[in-house]
Amino acid sequence: MVGKKLDSENIGRSNRKLILQLLRKNPATTRRDLAVASGLNPSTVTKIIKDFLSMGLCEEVRAEETGRIGRKAIVLRLNRKAFMSVVIDIGVEETIIGKGFFDGSVSVVSRFRTPRDFDQFMDLLTKKTSLISRNIPKSRFLGYSLSVPGIVDVENSRIVYVPHLGWKDLVLRERLSRRYPVFLDNEANLSLIAEKWNNPDVVSVRDIVFVYVSEGIGCGVMFDGQIYRGRDYSAGEFGHMTVQIDGKKCYCGNFGCWETIASTEAIVNLATELGLELKGTSNNEKYLNCLRSTDASYEPLLREIERSLGVGIVNIVNSLDPEVVVLGGVASILPEVSLRNLLDFVNSRVLYATGQNVKVIRSMLHEKGMASSKMIGAALHIIDRKTVDLV
Repeated sequence: MVGKKLDSENIGRSNRKLILQLLRKNPATTRRDLAVASGLNPSTVTKIIKDFLSMGLCEEVRAEETGRIGRKAIVLRLNRKAFMSVVIDIGVEETIIGKGFFDGSVSVVSRFRTPRDFDQFMDLLTKKTSLISRNIPKSRFLGYSLSVPGIVDVENSRIVYVPHLGWKDLVLRERLSRRYPVFLDNEANLSLIAEKWNNPDVVSVRDIVFVYVSEGIGCGVMFDGQIYRGRDYSAGEFGHMTVQIDGKKCYCGNFGCWETIASTEAIVNLATELGLELKGTSNNEKYLNCLRSTDASYEPLLREIERSLGVGIVNIVNSLDPEVVVLGGVASILPEVSLRNLLDFVNSRVLYATGQNVKVIRSMLHEKGMASSKMIGAALHIIDRKTVDLV
């Protein structure tokens, strides 16, 4: 009897998770649509929705106009304020803080220059985040979710290594909050989570590599629909694969890493060597302005951006054979002609077995002053980790 009861509870929890997932994916839906999409009995869906309404997870907004005779179907909508979180994007140059909502959206609240001194950073961070968390009802607060530009131990909320900031073996959980959960992940992994959730072109793709271009280069790797982190959480650190034996020294201590030729800092340095002046207050901003410029004098720099990105992508494709490579971060607004040139370069260099038909696309979550893909991914990440507690 106990076994049957446990089976029934597990099935019930699984059904509730399924309906919640469908509500999150569909901004406006009906009980009938949920029953069809889930394959569950309509009476089961009705019971689950009744519970969700009482919990404030969703709300009824209007009657659906179907044109059919009979009772109109009530439209359901996820309550974006049912649960909220504080999301933090730790950048090499700037840290951005926002409020994450239950639908995966993010509202940016504040930002500050990232100090290299970790204690100074934590002092600033705790002051800024407390201004947000204290205005979220305790019963609706999921906790803190952080994007980190380096290697992260996701199980223990520990920063393993951030080369650009010189941070090693740092635990944030107790420094940020002892009462609420604190989740961390690598910025490329979170960007991949956000892309998978929001981009219809990759929703059914199982093997993806997300290349996040910023002051450094990070990659999120997904195999069979799951983020692959590796034994020591360092999987996807393709920014630190050697592409030049006698290349420039990298922040990681090695020489000739991919990011020493293809990161925003590397491209800005190259522009200086070429006598080109890029406008902006940060490496990322200068890189973006180069991509947006119609000035013909920037053409040699654009060709170098294409080639430097292409070299790394060739190695990724030959190593992992993903279904698609997504360009994110500042590379998400790579001009169409540059994307074509990049594809031509990659397909001319990859192994014959790929059919010279590699798919490289730009992230749909562009970096244009709004919440970044990293922050959206952080909001989604904490919801996914806490879903079992919510249903």
